[in-house]
Amino acid sequence: MEAERAVVAGESALAEMVREATERRTAFLRRKFKFPRPDRSPIHEWAHKHIELPASYAIPGAFDARITPWLIPIFDALQDDSIRHVHFRKGIQVGGTLVSDVYIPWLICNDPGPISFTLHTDDMVERHAKMRLNPVLEACKPVAALLPRPGPFRTTTEIHFGGFSLLMNSANISDQQSQSIKTKINDEIWHPRWQSVYADAIGRVSAYEQVGTSKVFNVSQAGIAGDVEEQSYLSGHRAVWSATCPKCGKAHPVAFSIREDETQAESKQTGGVVWEQKAKGDDGIWDVARAVESARFRCPHCGEETADTDETREAWKRTGHYIAQAATMPAVRRSFHVQSIVSRPMKLLVEEWLAARNEMTRTGNEEPTIKFRQKREALPWKVEKTAVNLISTKDSAYTVEDYFDGTRRAPGEILRSMTIDRQQTHFWVEVGAWAPAPEYTQLWFGRVDTIDQARAVQQRYQVPDTCVAEDRRYQPSETDKDCARFGWRGLQGSSAGRKTWTMVNPATNLMDVFPHSDPKFSNVGGSISVPFYEFSPDHMKDILFNCLNGRGFKWNLPRNASTLYLEHLKSEAKEQVRPGVWRYVEQKQNANHGLDTSSMQMAIAVIAGIVRFKLDEAAK
Repeated sequence: MEAERAVVAGESALAEMVREATERRTAFLRRKFKFPRPDRSPIHEWAHKHIELPASYAIPGAFDARITPWLIPIFDALQDDSIRHVHFRKGIQVGGTLVSDVYIPWLICNDPGPISFTLHTDDMVERHAKMRLNPVLEACKPVAALLPRPGPFRTTTEIHFGGFSLLMNSANISDQQSQSIKTKINDEIWHPRWQSVYADAIGRVSAYEQVGTSKVFNVSQAGIAGDVEEQSYLSGHRAVWSATCPKCGKAHPVAFSIREDETQAESKQTGGVVWEQKAKGDDGIWDVARAVESARFRCPHCGEETADTDETREAWKRTGHYIAQAATMPAVRRSFHVQSIVSRPMKLLVEEWLAARNEMTRTGNEEPTIKFRQKREALPWKVEKTAVNLISTKDSAYTVEDYFDGTRRAPGEILRSMTIDRQQTHFWVEVGAWAPAPEYTQLWFGRVDTIDQARAVQQRYQVPDTCVAEDRRYQPSETDKDCARFGWRGLQGSSAGRKTWTMVNPATNLMDVFPHSDPKFSNVGGSISVPFYEFSPDHMKDILFNCLNGRGFKWNLPRNASTLYLEHLKSEAKEQVRPGVWRYVEQKQNANHGLDTSSMQMAIAVIAGIVRFKLDEAAK
């Protein structure tokens, strides 16, 4: 009992020391630099009186917390002097960066000290400063009275108030190893650029942390399990925005999907957004329009369903509150989680989700599914070491011999292609047929010793010249000679980890991003130009591995498929090479040739438009 009283007394003494230090610092700045007397009303109330949001916000004008009530407890945590670390994990378009744009002018007027606001790229820093934060500061009368004229003490991204500065910078190591900072605001720390600099970024508050006046505020969508975003979120009390069921009166998360165990991706869904299950066809493809019309929310406790209406979302606001999932975590660290469903109609979420699932079923591309989880549900994507499972071909409906004379067509065949992996003394060759579903049927795989033997394989299987691709990464000049001689194409996997290329989408006539380049040309002998394409090996392998592991479209192999080919498919695995960054890594040296020829087959299908999928701009 005495020990408990001593702990309580110690905590009270520490809180009193922090309060006194804060008051002394604020009083000094107010006397020396004529800062206004601090307003101790809640941040959201102060903001309603003083913050005018510019037209770049969806709802411009006077800040009104009633529109986004889930932000109020976050503001309260930021204002609480006893809390050192606040994390806001949020779906897109729920007001994440808005908190920073409101918090900064409040800090300037009511709790001044060095402030660093870090976004993940220089471009984002410039755009946010010009379109959002600077207009907010200029329209806020208490701040505007303190702003220096544009010049050496005030630029687009730096404002020096005399006693302290507001600095906006990007997530690079040089900007995160400078002078001490009292308040550190970090935006979108899921981004790969943050993974190696985050420790340096939060290290800048150390001096203020020692005297109990520092604050770290992280605001971000979710990223990959185990990255710095998840570590930051898990260090707090993990409060999930919840509402009360109108029927049973029990609280439930306001979430797109509510599961028995959120740590298990395949656990049974007990509530959340539901829709007509008969909208799923026998082929596994969803009738999105039919499903969207039936979207509604189901309580995980009593099964009560509420319609996709503004009234439902308003009821969530009225009864909304946070429920801590880890209430025993240290009180100095608070973390909050809000999903996009709080403000986005269920119909739009269902449409986006089912389009992602259809994309996965049709092409094996997981990218849209991952983006939905991270951006809409604000849940981290769990990436495990990915390798091809043991492949069984015993139930295959055909053998290599069935297609050996080259005249038989595969079911639904619309394209026959051949890929060649060039080595120093020999070549690995794969021939396959594509159906529009899409569906792939391997016809032959093996090793040949000369390029003329590869040409003979092409002719036996009647593969058009324009549908033969040779890898040019190893010996590009020799590959170009082969392409010029036979009318083939070159394929070159990006060695720098590049994932996207921007070009005009012929379907829309607008600029878009693709996992391959437009045709490039190389001169042979100064007079002949041969075409080749660059492509992202990782993206093609992602799709291929999903197909081989039964999560994508059909990748058919003959019953007597080459045992070497099956071994080659297991030669690489996707591993985390540094925090937040995953790459395919060789498990067996110089034994991945079948994997390379199949990745090239996938690239041909993507370039030809048989396998269709769109990449996210953030993948660049």
